[in-house]
Amino acid sequence: MFYIALTLLIGFAAVNTGNNLLFLIVSALLGFMAVTGVVGWRNIRGLTMQVDIPDEIYSGLPTLVTIRLRNEKRLFPSFILHPTVLEKTFTTYLLMGEREESNSFVHTFAERGKHHIPWGEIRSPFPVNFFVRRRRIMLEKSFPVFPRPLHCMGSIDHANREKNGESHTSMKGIDGEFSRVADYTGIEPMKLIHWRLSAKFNELKVRELSATAGEPVVIEIDNLPGRDLEERLSMACYLINRLMGQNRAVGLKLGEKVMGPAVSRRHRLNLLTELALYGKD
Repeated sequence: MFYIALTLLIGFAAVNTGNNLLFLIVSALLGFMAVTGVVGWRNIRGLTMQVDIPDEIYSGLPTLVTIRLRNEKRLFPSFILHPTVLEKTFTTYLLMGEREESNSFVHTFAERGKHHIPWGEIRSPFPVNFFVRRRRIMLEKSFPVFPRPLHCMGSIDHANREKNGESHTSMKGIDGEFSRVADYTGIEPMKLIHWRLSAKFNELKVRELSATAGEPVVIEIDNLPGRDLEERLSMACYLINRLMGQNRAVGLKLGEKVMGPAVSRRHRLNLLTELALYGKD
């Protein structure tokens, strides 16, 4: 700004006084401004930016984010670059042609759900810091942020083990220990129907059994003991990671949507994504 103000001041003085020397000075200043403008514009052209984010991100937990800046120009280097993503800025003093530089930082996403990084920005004061040139680079990076895992007390009871080494959980199964009597929903096998209590209450009752360690489990969000939906989703996130870490096949029931049990990593990420997006539409 000082440079522009000085040029304007000398220009007014040249016009008012008719002094040829002042006209020459103004011409030199304007020429210098034009040259530095072209050089600065060229400096931030031909640059690409990429943001690398892990495929597992949990709300409230630190996540490592990496910015990759590449100079696609073959012959011309770029100087004094300030790439910015997620309000985090780095400085790259020299990036040679057809070279790449990466910088990493830790970022915490406060809420679960689908997040979007539409663009990144590159700023540079090169060559003489009279002007700071900016350029936005479209990223269009979308990714889910999972609920923060919350330990679910009593969800996995390792203290109660049978001699055969099977562990039991508080979730429903068909081969574990007796847990409680519940209403028949139509999906339980006939062998679990408690006929004596069904006759007493004039409606079908079933015995709920805890699930053994090798048995598939379907986690029902509405049956978890959290105080609200967010706590139940966080508990479900914890259970999915814990059980599948034990090579258990895990499924999920969210409202009317049911996802069958499986053990693959892709399936686990799909379950966590459902938790992240649930109720966010």
